[in-house]
Amino acid sequence: MPIQVPRITLREVKEARERVNGIITRTPLVPASRFEQGRTHLKLECLQPTGSFKVRGAWNRMSRSSADEVRRGFVTVSAGNHGQAVAWCARRLGATCTVYVPDDAVQRKVDSMQSMGATLVRRPHQEIMQSMTDDRMSSLGMTFIHPFADPRVVAGQGTIGLEILDDLPDVASVVVPVGGGGLVSGIAQAIKSLKPTTKIYGVQAEGAAPLPKSLRSGRSEDVGDPKTIADGIGATMTYDYMLPLLRENLESAFTVSDEEMLRAMRELMYESHVFAEPAGAASLAAARKHAAELEEPVVCVVSGGNADPGLVAGLLTPEKPSQGRA
Repeated sequence: MPIQVPRITLREVKEARERVNGIITRTPLVPASRFEQGRTHLKLECLQPTGSFKVRGAWNRMSRSSADEVRRGFVTVSAGNHGQAVAWCARRLGATCTVYVPDDAVQRKVDSMQSMGATLVRRPHQEIMQSMTDDRMSSLGMTFIHPFADPRVVAGQGTIGLEILDDLPDVASVVVPVGGGGLVSGIAQAIKSLKPTTKIYGVQAEGAAPLPKSLRSGRSEDVGDPKTIADGIGATMTYDYMLPLLRENLESAFTVSDEEMLRAMRELMYESHVFAEPAGAASLAAARKHAAELEEPVVCVVSGGNADPGLVAGLLTPEKPSQGRA
């Protein structure tokens, strides 16, 4: 059975907000720099219990599970952040959890999933991506939690949009990292239901950027194995069931280099005292790179903070202190 486009309503997002209240962290919206006066803000989803936004959608879906679904246990596919969220939720529900991960998954994320009781199955990256195009995971006998194509998962991610509007009602632009597209689709559908003039921008790594091509061609594009340090947005393709939402809701999609993400990670560390993984820093990297194109005020969603320790260690030597920005 073909996977359906995960459209959601504002009512579903508001219901999700009630369901995740008291479970997830109501993350802050903070200035991006001491040199800015309300122009660029950071939505710090890296402060969630599992280090990324993924727990919102996972809990909104999994907390609605039937007794039989819980008994069968949960299964998912993930580069790491969604897997951590599913493992965390499964543990709260007293259920088992299996996560299919790519062979090159970040060890910190692997260790975290295992510490929460998840059983890991390693597969080639391309196989992991292809598994989200059909029902092979649903045939395993466990309850499959799709990383981004389940409307309840998307509605959970949409609660971020409601919080942004609560904290910054006049937000003009929101920049969101894009892997499969569940995060940006949820945020966009929520915000545009209440403030349709706000512009939503996606961002991908230059070495894993099928979305800009898909927005131009109007069809699903496959760019092959990702070549980027940003495993959280290491997309190989734009899924055909996500493309309609992305085309309807995104102003455009930016790309940033690994070096630009590393620079943004360093800025987040020294200016905002925030540890972000490369995918989480991609939004700020894009906002800096495309500042002239973004109407202010701007919100950058820092989607995750599960960075590889070795990568972070290389950023601890500060660059010459910034003298501010014009």
